[in-house]
Amino acid sequence: MRGAAATAPRIYRLPALMSVPDGFSPWQNQGPFLEHIGPIHVRGSGGDMVFGLLTEDRHANHRGTIQGGLLSTFADFVLGRAIDADAEDDKPRATVSLTVDFLKPAKPGDWIEGHGRVDRVGSTLSFADCSLTVEGKEIVRARAVWVVAG
Repeated sequence: MRGAAATAPRIYRLPALMSVPDGFSPWQNQGPFLEHIGPIHVRGSGGDMVFGLLTEDRHANHRGTIQGGLLSTFADFVLGRAIDADAEDDKPRATVSLTVDFLKPAKPGDWIEGHGRVDRVGSTLSFADCSLTVEGKEIVRARAVWVVAG
């Protein structure tokens, strides 16, 4: 780089004892993209599901915090599963609108939990909110509109 001293990239490591909390198991059929960024874990069923993601060095941006795109993807996933659990049909749905507010940063080694809440599942559109937390503190708030696909 011209005019600036080159610096070595920061190396971030997970704490040696960090692991997935008891009661969580991998979500089945994540698909190639979620398998690439995950795995995503789940505890509970139906409307009581809590999702989890153990963040790693590979999820960090150049500042050493978790990339906003990863957090948005995780929130979108949580929102979709909440809507699926609340819907009384097996119709495929897709995200139409996703609004994400980044409230606090997360770092590699954090266990992030996702909690979804459905406002309404309609015949065409569905509306839901999501909160991502680390150690009980909200780091991301998201809201989405989903449409019946097809």
